[in-house]
Amino acid sequence: MTARTQQPQPAPGYAEPGAAPMAVIGLSCRFPGASDPGEFWRNLMSAADSVGSAPPGRWEERVGPAPAEPRTPIRHGGFIEGIDEFDARFFGIVRREAEHMDPQQRLLLELAWQALEDAAVPAHNLRATRWGVYVGACADDFKTQYFASGRLDRFGHMGSSRSLLAGRISHHLGLRGPSEVIDTGQSSSLCALHRAVASLRLGECDAALVAGVNLNLLPDVTDQIQLWGGLSPDGRCRAFDEHANGYVRAEGGGVVVLKPLKAAVRDGDHVYCVVRGSATNNDGGRAGLGVPSPDAQREVIEAAHRAAGVTGASVGYVELHGTGTPVGDPVEAEALGEAIGRRRSRTAPLLVGSVKSNIGHLESAAGIAGLIKACLVLHHGKLPPTLHHHRSPEDLPLADLNLRVVGADREESLGTDEVVGVSSFGMGGTNVHVVLASSPGATDPSGRLVSPTPSECAALDTVWCLSGRTREAVRSLARAFLEHSFPMERCTVSDVAWSLAQRDEGEHRVAVVGGCWDQMRDGLLKIVAGHDLAIPADWLHNGGAERTAWVAVAGTYATHGDIAKVADRLGTGLHKVPGLPTYPFERDTFHGPTPPRSVAPTPEPTPAVPEEALTGSLLDGREQTADPSERLWLIRSFLERELLDLLGETGDECLRVDPDSTFKDLGVDSMSLLELQDRLAAATAVELPESALFDHPTINDLAAHLDTELEALRG
Repeated sequence: MTARTQQPQPAPGYAEPGAAPMAVIGLSCRFPGASDPGEFWRNLMSAADSVGSAPPGRWEERVGPAPAEPRTPIRHGGFIEGIDEFDARFFGIVRREAEHMDPQQRLLLELAWQALEDAAVPAHNLRATRWGVYVGACADDFKTQYFASGRLDRFGHMGSSRSLLAGRISHHLGLRGPSEVIDTGQSSSLCALHRAVASLRLGECDAALVAGVNLNLLPDVTDQIQLWGGLSPDGRCRAFDEHANGYVRAEGGGVVVLKPLKAAVRDGDHVYCVVRGSATNNDGGRAGLGVPSPDAQREVIEAAHRAAGVTGASVGYVELHGTGTPVGDPVEAEALGEAIGRRRSRTAPLLVGSVKSNIGHLESAAGIAGLIKACLVLHHGKLPPTLHHHRSPEDLPLADLNLRVVGADREESLGTDEVVGVSSFGMGGTNVHVVLASSPGATDPSGRLVSPTPSECAALDTVWCLSGRTREAVRSLARAFLEHSFPMERCTVSDVAWSLAQRDEGEHRVAVVGGCWDQMRDGLLKIVAGHDLAIPADWLHNGGAERTAWVAVAGTYATHGDIAKVADRLGTGLHKVPGLPTYPFERDTFHGPTPPRSVAPTPEPTPAVPEEALTGSLLDGREQTADPSERLWLIRSFLERELLDLLGETGDECLRVDPDSTFKDLGVDSMSLLELQDRLAAATAVELPESALFDHPTINDLAAHLDTELEALRG
């Protein structure tokens, strides 16, 4: 591993007055080839190329005519799997609504939940708190697809709204802080981070979820970009390479949890890295709208350094915008050379790299991809290689600029005190640069850094609590823990137990009791096999009252819940463990509206069923029985069918309606209740006021009320 020259260590506190550092305490992502940050990091370090052909069914339906210009269409990119899959019931969303939701909204809901679990922040504790949500996004593929389909639905208005990319998260978690979607083109998600940092420093929120998302649903957009020559014909991003010929489109999403460093240290959070400063500007006044400005890029880097309280000489690595275009690469290199490279020692050139070489250009999510890579670089202390770089072109003299692309020929690491920069540039000219530093680690009361002592890593009796919405979800989570590589040299089984105790408690629960890694693994095997409580053999015979107490609290949790009692017994002094497996969402498929294959005559509308026929079908059945309980059952069955139909829940796997659950708990909103009101009027001739649906909020209540009204009508 190549040693890096260490720069002078900044003074304690290391940020300018008023520029409080921010801590990244949680991560989640779904990038091409990677379903979580751990898999993403392994792919980066192994130099995996995650760009490939469009998956079956993608980019096959167009919303417009094919381009008139005769050229071979590009059908490769960086793709993620299962964009039509979603755990709607976990989030209390009915099928009809989920089918009319932009899959970007669905993806962000799951990523936000996983990021909170990684940060060991219980979601239920966030309701009515001043947490903010900042999402970078620019794609409207779903909205275009939705309107072209001609299948409009009232859920589609919010489902296709870009503002709901942030609003869905805030609504589900009950957050009261700012909730914003930022669109600056390709720099959107890094700009969202900059906006979140500013909001935290202004006191607008206490913590924030920062996200970026981009899904490539339509071939039309790719064809449009190809027309102006932005795409690589062979589908490779070759940052700073002589064969750079454009970029390859990609998709995915990522979320980071951001919190003031002071608060993170106070709360015992694990800190992946620290955001020391950021800046944004624009290329305004350049030669052309799509032409980047080296002066503006240099200025934004220098502004970020001032905000962070660092100089260019202390920057050891920059995660490039690095698209691999012949126009953009020389401009970015020139700006970096002026702002950083030429301010460093000639014996220690600035190391640079681009995640786009691994996964493609995620456009509005490109910034969050680069940020998460940089967070993991600082977390692990290693620099992954940049792919497809062999030699820079003649008009890009990296040696003169004192820059060097991280390659696969040798391992590279950062100097202890070096900081990392992340750049992202939008085609509209909005530039963003962020400066990150390593986690400060734990401190004692005097502020000195401390490390865990050997005694802190000793085995302790404990209990791991796993839960989920369904039994299969719990078993899947146990399987994920079985396959997980724990950092045993940095954490104990009790640390893992404490981290799990910070998660929300699901309906189905299991518990694993033990005191060492082998015992916990054996217990997980029992959970996967179908047990709800796993205890080591001879545990109670050799442990006395202390172990009996652990078994009691574990059994109570598995049977009745109450994670708070488990957390109390775990005590204090434990550490949050990052990178643990997060909730395994179940994968129901939701096929959204698709454009028609060809223009066809509008079909004649299906004749409506006469209102009197609907009325007769229910009323006749009711009149044919004298048993009051059977009449009530007929009405209740009718209500269940109508409710399932208007929520889009059909087939064998449809929602099972609990007649004593409130309409709200079943996912019925006020507009759905108005639809139900119209259906009841058509089927019964009873004109129920709107208030009746709110005064009788369950199927059983409403059935009884409707039965009374029908009796009065007959009477």
